[in-house]
Amino acid sequence: MTKKLIEYTVDQEGIGHLVFDNPVEKVNSLSSQFIEEFLTVLNQVEGDSLIRGLILESAKPGVFIAGADIKWLKDLKTREDCYNFARSAHPPFNRLEELKIPTLAAINGICLGGGLEIALACKWRVAADHKSVQMGLPEVKLGVIPGGGGTQRLPALIGLQSALQLSTTGKSLKGSEAQSIGLVDAVLPADNFNQAAKQFLLDKINSNEDISRPWLSDDFQYGINDNEKNPEFRTKMFTMARDMVLKQTKGHMPAPMMVIDSVEKGTMEGFKAGLKAENDAFAEVLCSPEARSMIDLFLMQNAIKKVYGSEDRSIKPAEIKKVGVLGAGLMGSGIAHSAIASGYNVVLKDVSEEALDKGTNSIRGIFARDVERGRMSEEKMNKIMSLLETTTEYDAFKDVDIVIEAVFENLQLKHNVITEVEQYIPYHCVFASNTSSLAITELAKVSNRPENFIGLHYFSPVNRMPLLEMIRGERTLDQTVVTSVAFAHATRKLPIVVNDCYGFYTTRIVAAYIREALQCLNDGATVVDIDGAMEDFGMPVGPITLLDEVGHNVGAHVLSIMKDAYPERFAEDLTRVTVDDDRLGRKNQKGFYVYEKGKKGGVDESTYALFSTRKSLDLMRDDVQERIIMALINEVGFCMGENIVTNYNDAEIGLIFGIGFPPFRGGPLHYVDYRGIDTIVTTLGNLEKQWGVRFKSAPYWIAAMNEKKSFFR
Repeated sequence: MTKKLIEYTVDQEGIGHLVFDNPVEKVNSLSSQFIEEFLTVLNQVEGDSLIRGLILESAKPGVFIAGADIKWLKDLKTREDCYNFARSAHPPFNRLEELKIPTLAAINGICLGGGLEIALACKWRVAADHKSVQMGLPEVKLGVIPGGGGTQRLPALIGLQSALQLSTTGKSLKGSEAQSIGLVDAVLPADNFNQAAKQFLLDKINSNEDISRPWLSDDFQYGINDNEKNPEFRTKMFTMARDMVLKQTKGHMPAPMMVIDSVEKGTMEGFKAGLKAENDAFAEVLCSPEARSMIDLFLMQNAIKKVYGSEDRSIKPAEIKKVGVLGAGLMGSGIAHSAIASGYNVVLKDVSEEALDKGTNSIRGIFARDVERGRMSEEKMNKIMSLLETTTEYDAFKDVDIVIEAVFENLQLKHNVITEVEQYIPYHCVFASNTSSLAITELAKVSNRPENFIGLHYFSPVNRMPLLEMIRGERTLDQTVVTSVAFAHATRKLPIVVNDCYGFYTTRIVAAYIREALQCLNDGATVVDIDGAMEDFGMPVGPITLLDEVGHNVGAHVLSIMKDAYPERFAEDLTRVTVDDDRLGRKNQKGFYVYEKGKKGGVDESTYALFSTRKSLDLMRDDVQERIIMALINEVGFCMGENIVTNYNDAEIGLIFGIGFPPFRGGPLHYVDYRGIDTIVTTLGNLEKQWGVRFKSAPYWIAAMNEKKSFFR
């Protein structure tokens, strides 16, 4: 028997209580069952002549309604499905708004998307004075738009500027912030919140307040002040909103523009016209490849959060109480910050007090910025910093449960450190190497506990990059992986578990990305065209800018490792050109771009002359983009075929959160689906004929073509 999601009762004072409580999920969300039950309750309310008012509330602590169940949207397979779904979206919200009794949303926590749209359809809204309260319309982050009247009721209630800012960015507000712009009518104490909400409604009823919605009248004008009701001001405002969205999305995401179009329609032609515009736009955007990709990404992220590290669930993660970090540089201090921020005791080692002081100051600086922004108290910062111990000796490592080595990317140096520290750590201790390219099995050869040895590839800056690539060596035990995955989750990272090779997954891909970009440069493309082509594709920065940021010497070092491991596809000669000229990028203010006092300027035209073999081929941006992307995609195929990446989700999450592959494209396998595997193989074949063997199609793609394989469609 299906368990009910909504309970409805009427108390002795004639107040109806519509209570959301999904018995099998942690949150309440909109689903087909929810809507069916919701409409049934509204029928009961409409048929009860004695009811004086209705309160919508939640039995789940910290959650009102978290939005629509994303799996519900995922089930929409065809264009007809999308349009039918959109047509059914408005009636429940309209029915609630049209009730002839006072209505109140008692928001006790998360109230997002469709949850906020339900609250907007009520006459009044109150929020609990609690940190769990979040209110917003985040639909654009999934590539869709609000579909339950949010593009109309929100601007009608709080004004055009505030509504556009919230609905085009997906930003959420705390209770006090929501009250300041009129989104909620009161913020009430969290203790006895439901009783206080009921009293709020009773006071409104007893004072005989008007329950009509002004936007339902024919003469209603959107806008909360004279400016917003001024036609000239409105025109400028919508123009500015579109310019801002275009700057942020570079035209890749249709949803925010559709939000603006829907709001403008309601502003110019009235509430009902706005609702119709929203309904049409909602149906259209649901069918878009961007929406399908972003919905898939949301589900993949949720799946990654449940990664365990082994199919054998009888293996339980070992308890980690104390973390050791070797190296107080950029990566080591970032890893230490991540660990103490998550409540772990950390001992940070380096060879000198000077290096330790620099690392400690870097960690404190990250927390200090949170204090400045009001996200953390100074008292809390000091309490967290007290979890950090620094040392120049190994003695402090005798009771650590995991050691993360973050010294320079040099095999011999890392071997020396491994040998030294293993003389002090307990045998159960997990040893993790933070490396971006060196094979874990090779590193573990000097370990006397290779079964406890694993790779943890963090991304810089560690405090902002969520991905953690975990590399299983040939002798790494499942117990080690499970413990490391649990540690990743505890430190709020997204773990992908890959098998061992030089470069693993993400570094092999970014190396292919940079290598082909430099080859395009050597063939005659300009820096501006190369970076521009990849930014047009949706990458956050182009490959030449990326090389300047990570350092030319780092790029050369990694590509030399890739060349030794995969000589048919990789070469380091073009990275050596700038290194030999002492151009390291931003770190020494000399690179492909000009830097003045740390600020990036235009292209340093003198770099072209360094490439003595540079051709003058007339390469268009589209040609450059195709070459670089196909080099990237082909390397994904090699990693899949070699079983380095063992599942589709890891392939997508690894590149989206590791190297910035455009989220709206869903990841490299989504991109292959979008273009079609036949097209991918044909394109690689053509590129191989024109540019050489490095474009020879990975056997994995050939097999996928023969099987007529798709990955997410």
